Amino acid sequence: MINRLFGLLRRRSNARKLGFTFARAAAFELPATVSMLNESKELVLPSENGVKVAFVELLLDDCYQLSKIPENISTIIDIGANVGLFGIAARSRFPLAKIHAYEPNLSLEPYLKQQASSAQVRYFMEAVGHSDGFVALDKNSDSVLTRSKPDSSGGVPQISFRRAIERLGGKVDLVKLDCEGAEWEIFEDKESWSSVSWLTMEYHLWPNHSHEEVADVVQTLGFTVLMQRPAVSDGMILACQKSD
Repeated sequence: MINRLFGLLRRRSNARKLGFTFARAAAFELPATVSMLNESKELVLPSENGVKVAFVELLLDDCYQLSKIPENISTIIDIGANVGLFGIAARSRFPLAKIHAYEPNLSLEPYLKQQASSAQVRYFMEAVGHSDGFVALDKNSDSVLTRSKPDSSGGVPQISFRRAIERLGGKVDLVKLDCEGAEWEIFEDKESWSSVSWLTMEYHLWPNHSHEEVADVVQTLGFTVLMQRPAVSDGMILACQKSD
């Protein structure tokens, strides 16, 4: 009960910093604007329950633990940008960073375009995977649950993780991953991960992975796991390269 009370107070405090009020999750409606770097920025968001939940988790709960990452972050890749909420959170925390966002669901571009403009994020309507190619999308009524799978006739372009890093100069301070299972393919490019300093992610266990396996893979890539929060079929991880 005490933890729930502190959580509610934290959400209300963070909402005030963003320029709106938060009473409780059940009554929450997405705001039309947020305060970012002392300016009011317009939001354009779909009326989806998943987006509403993501808004609270990203901007009020700091689910990606950005507050625990050093402020001197200068380059960020957002893989699985959806409608651009992470870009707002990242811009608020790292005001000088260069941010690239990737989202393969073309129907989300009108929303992502607005949030990217507000947060000064460069976005790409592309998937990210182990190699260049194409993917097909398995869409859901909640866009946050959309999955991609390699498909040469899929019609949605995919670029390699390596190319995404090269677009930011060959080294990236922070990668955020939330790509509904496609992270397992990206993990296969072990060499490219040596160019990443910090990783924050939501991971997914389908079809047959485990929480222990995720932690082992991340550590094999050269990271130290600082936080792991497992759930039923997914979880969150914050990790940094061992040399950092």
